[in-house]
Amino acid sequence: FSATDGHELWRGYSTGPDKDVLITANTLKSPYPSDQGTDLGVSTWQGDEWQRGGGTTWGWYSYDPELNLFYYGSGNPGVWNPDQRPGDNKWSMSIWARNPQTGEVKWVYQMTPHDAWDYDGVNEMVLFDKDGKKLLAHFDRNGFGYTLDRTTGKVLVAEPYGPVNWASKIDLTTGRPVEDPSKRTNAKGNTTGICPAAIGFKDQQPSSYDPETGYFYVPTNNICMDYEGVEVKYSAGQPYVGAIVRMFPGPGGNRGAVIAWDPMKGKIVWKDKENLAAYGGTLNTAGGIVFYGTMEGWLKAVDAKTGALLWQFKTPSGIIGSPMTYTGPDGKQYVAVLSGIGGWAGIGVAAGIGAEDPTAGLGALGAFGDAGHYSNQGGVLTVFALPGTGK
Repeated sequence: FSATDGHELWRGYSTGPDKDVLITANTLKSPYPSDQGTDLGVSTWQGDEWQRGGGTTWGWYSYDPELNLFYYGSGNPGVWNPDQRPGDNKWSMSIWARNPQTGEVKWVYQMTPHDAWDYDGVNEMVLFDKDGKKLLAHFDRNGFGYTLDRTTGKVLVAEPYGPVNWASKIDLTTGRPVEDPSKRTNAKGNTTGICPAAIGFKDQQPSSYDPETGYFYVPTNNICMDYEGVEVKYSAGQPYVGAIVRMFPGPGGNRGAVIAWDPMKGKIVWKDKENLAAYGGTLNTAGGIVFYGTMEGWLKAVDAKTGALLWQFKTPSGIIGSPMTYTGPDGKQYVAVLSGIGGWAGIGVAAGIGAEDPTAGLGALGAFGDAGHYSNQGGVLTVFALPGTGK
């Protein structure tokens, strides 16, 4: 939209023919064969399923002023039952680079072709530079941490940051996951023990990057699931899901952790386990501290190099927001966080849903039915002043 008068300048869809997606002759040819071709946003769907194919862009957007490109991810294909939509279902579950003036696609890369697990690709795209290269990091709900060349869309690193079992790896030659067929869901029965769950090893809670350590600080979930596709018909304005999901804690029993991640090696450097999902964002500072909140309501400060706990404070409710820091008019540095449990992981407490049905809340109650034992509803902004700062 025009910032001057609000009129629409362009519109680019996630599915459909190239002219609607805004893939043009200037779009870079993908290095991956399955992402090459014309009108893949139609031909990789059965019939007219692409017209209600999902691929919503409900996540974050990042902008590189030097390349004049903005980056974002597209979500799951509709419907959740994969048997109703054979094919790769492009361009759902993809990372996009577009020109902000024209909407033209510079490049697009699909992470999870023919998604069968609701692994929305909308998590944040963090832009960083390393060794003279312009890079992009993305921690997908499918459990893999990606490092891409943000100029070309080529995948440089793709490694699991949790106990993934639906795929053994991402093949860097093809760009595609190497799947375990026994973990692909369908409408013929209940596929059990899939890791991660639909909520992902990370959902929309944002990570942060420290150029000093070279690490990302990533709030994660440790949740797995059972998943059964069911036949469903589309009706405008009505839920269009088509799956029964039950989530449960992943290996080890802890339901979350904050990790330090080396994006060039694709390795976890340290891990701080949490009882519930680490469902809020991280904040790291130039002082070598990482702040994050827990669903129980603890705001924690840990050492950026080791993960050692330095300080914690109990807020009135579970934290699913991101800590922030700022300098006040008095010159003091402040740290603030909003507490108030919610989101997919906290839906039982936020919406008052009991734990009797483990498939309730699209499966979340199976994993977080006891969250009310640790937190209560809330909505409080808590602000801290750092000692030794200001006038």
